[in-house]
Amino acid sequence: MSMPKLDRLDELLAYRLDLPDKPCAGDPAILYLHGFGSTQQGEKAEFFRRQALEEGFAFCSFDFQGHGESGGEMGELTLSRNLLDMERMHRELERRGFPRVIVLGSSLGGLTGMWFCAQHPDKVAAGLYLAPAVDLAETAETWFGEEGLKQWQEQGSMKIRTDLVDCEMGWSFIEDLRAHPISRLVRQHQTPALLLMGKKDTSVSWQRVAAFATESVFEELELHLFSDGDHRLLDRKERLWQLMQGFLRDKGLLG
Repeated sequence: MSMPKLDRLDELLAYRLDLPDKPCAGDPAILYLHGFGSTQQGEKAEFFRRQALEEGFAFCSFDFQGHGESGGEMGELTLSRNLLDMERMHRELERRGFPRVIVLGSSLGGLTGMWFCAQHPDKVAAGLYLAPAVDLAETAETWFGEEGLKQWQEQGSMKIRTDLVDCEMGWSFIEDLRAHPISRLVRQHQTPALLLMGKKDTSVSWQRVAAFATESVFEELELHLFSDGDHRLLDRKERLWQLMQGFLRDKGLLG
């Protein structure tokens, strides 16, 4: 099966915007943000695209720099670069008639979406987050340890090899995460959000995500835990969408 043609933004970001057959005037578009090492054409993205279009939502996805069909180097990835990519994409959606979006983010994409909401609360109607990597800086420090981080900083880069990534990652990745402390995100995030987590997630700590929801003074956060769910939650896409529908309906964003 041939892959759909992707558009280009600033000759850098590869994106795809699908419009529903029967759009609802004034509805925000859903903007999908993939995770670390993934792409906009993953299984979850394609599933949620179909569901969103059936509900009358426009659905936009794009590859962050260093991923998929976009330009840029994976090794130069930072949260700040992701946020700039997201700002570029949002400006394009504004130009296309969607000044506000519903953010649907997975893992690092979820963390990116949450920071975008904190910085631009007027541009986001709601957030839907799958295993948002709110503890990414802590997780990286635990994985590499004090000596590993020291070596990474001294060398300027570190070899990262996972099932999705194989590259030399620059030290700026860690520096930039440290410049975005979770304590500040807890204070600044003021956008209605649904957090969806599996308790068998070995990449993101469900306890840290739960702590984020507990520590936040903002009351429109909902957390749903799957006792047997893993990081990707691919085996329960239908249930995830049902929960998202209910959340959006409660917020007046779905009829």
